Amino acid sequence: MSTPTTVRPLPALGPNRRLSVPKQAERTLGNGLTVIAVRRPAVPLVELRLWMPFGRAHLARGAMLAQTVLAGTEAHSATEIAAELQKVGGGLSAGVDPDRLMLSGAALVTGLDRVLELLAEVLTGATYPGDWVQTERDRLVDRIQVAQSQPSHLARTALLKRVYGRHPYAVQTPEPEQVRAVRPAALRRLHAERVHPAGAVLVLVGDVQPERALDAAER
Repeated sequence: MSTPTTVRPLPALGPNRRLSVPKQAERTLGNGLTVIAVRRPAVPLVELRLWMPFGRAHLARGAMLAQTVLAGTEAHSATEIAAELQKVGGGLSAGVDPDRLMLSGAALVTGLDRVLELLAEVLTGATYPGDWVQTERDRLVDRIQVAQSQPSHLARTALLKRVYGRHPYAVQTPEPEQVRAVRPAALRRLHAERVHPAGAVLVLVGDVQPERALDAAER
């Protein structure tokens, strides 16, 4: 014979806690870039996220641009950029989705100016050197081929096609042969056409004074 279950009353709700919103500031620069700075002083770091409207670029070229946008400028090679970022405890990475090019990174607060300088240098002067593009092209082809053999990737591909049908969102991974056809000149043209500050948003979060961080971004 089963024992009756005792129903216990729920504890009373406590008072609502006051929401503490971090101090923040926002500014749209003359070139159209919107910068948002948020103060979070828990650790002496600053995180940055740059979202840039990218449109529906050729899938393979867009993926390759994200792979190689940090591959060097006229002033610094990819290795030198990485070394400069490491000096301020930082790093940068890039990615792309069907709508946006995204660059993200972090650094010590004392290195914010330097990280922003290097970010600006990459955005305005990425060179897409041929040897680096070839290396990253081969790596991306390998990753795509491995992914295409995985059940999880096949399931995601089938789901996207079911959800989006013939919409461009249905295909978010280029075919290997499309990637193999991408050349540095095509990446430079795509960069010139699509990498612009108008409509982009840069977010800085960390142990910063928001207005000073906006001034640093504007410089």
